[in-house]
Amino acid sequence: MKHKLLKTLLTTLGIFATASTITHSNQVDAAYYRGAKVTTPKSIRGTWYGYNLNKLNKMKITAHTISLPKLNANSPHGTFTLYKQNKKIYRKASGSLKYMEKANKYAYKHRWMNTWTYNYQGFKWLGIDPYWLDAGDNDYGGGLRATTINENGRSIKQLILKNPNSIKYFYKSPAIAKTMK
Repeated sequence: MKHKLLKTLLTTLGIFATASTITHSNQVDAAYYRGAKVTTPKSIRGTWYGYNLNKLNKMKITAHTISLPKLNANSPHGTFTLYKQNKKIYRKASGSLKYMEKANKYAYKHRWMNTWTYNYQGFKWLGIDPYWLDAGDNDYGGGLRATTINENGRSIKQLILKNPNSIKYFYKSPAIAKTMK
């Protein structure tokens, strides 16, 4: 009887240890794939409106998330959490298209967006990319920067989304966006 009880106890502990290892390894993978959350600059936070092909689009930026509009049939859209990418992932992915695809799929499933900061033409930009192992050189990512423009004697806040293929402008209200399209 004692041996049967001991055997049952050891089996139960073995199952628990295996389940704990599986859970722990998933957490390790998640931590490996991404770094810390990124806090957006206050100047770009809020709800922004812009026109694309005569359709009003809305982009919302919070302290740690961005909600992208659907700009075309293939564009990623919805709400993403902003993370600074862990540098180890680039080293592991170099030369492995299969690993890059796996990392991109994992990040997209969890709604993570790759984020970085950079200076360009004397201005600080927040780089964003929904493709985890990409550097913003597509139509869906790029750099974000808020600025103020003067239009007919009034100051208007403008959010610029710039990538190598396009520049899109967003404004703080749909009415202003309509007059600026």
